[in-house]
Order: sequence, then C-alpha cells, then structure tokens
Amino acid sequence: MFSKEQPLGFVAFWKATDTWFKENEEQKKDFIEKIKQIFAQAREKGVKMYGIYDCSWSSEWRYFTFWECPTLEILEETINQLAEIGDINMYNHQRHFVGRRLAEEMVQ
Repeated sequence: MFSKEQPLGFVAFWKATDTWFKENEEQKKDFIEKIKQIFAQAREKGVKMYGIYDCSWSSEWRYFTFWECPTLEILEETINQLAEIGDINMYNHQRHFVGRRLAEEMVQ
C-alpha cells in the first residue's frame, strides 16, 4: 500500500534529438538558462532533485534523473513548463516514470 502523504517518485530517461545537435550555440545557452529557472522554481516548491546520471553504458538512454515531488500538481506544472520550452520531444526524446513510495520496505 501507499500513502497519499508520501511524495511522488519521478524518474526521467532521455537522449538528445537531432534538433539539439543542429541548434546554434546561442539557442542552446538560452534553453539551458530556461531549464535552470524551471528547476529553481520546482525546488522552491519542494521538489528534491538528485542529480543527473550518465547511463549510456547500461541502456539505450544517455541520461537519467530522479526527483521526489510533494504533489502530482507540482510535478505536472514542472513537466508542462519543460514541454513548453522544447525540453520534451523537441530537444530530447524522453521516457518518464512516476510512482508513490510504498509503506512497506519489502514487497514480494
């Protein structure tokens, strides 16, 4: 069982699209600044971000990240902001997973 008071776990796997590699450096810098702003806003709302990991040696994806989000609404708001600036599907192919922490530590 899970508790609705528990934060949501969010995992994103991604790799850059051809559009990213073709983009000019100024556009890339502008995009990265927008990402930083969105991440800062999410952290202010209680999202805990645990870094970016290179998983290219073990999967078809280049990177992954893990977050804990206090509510589904905050997660949706953050994802929508990222989609608006092209993070999802324009500059990156992504796969997302969302779940709730289980009350029990061991599940069989």
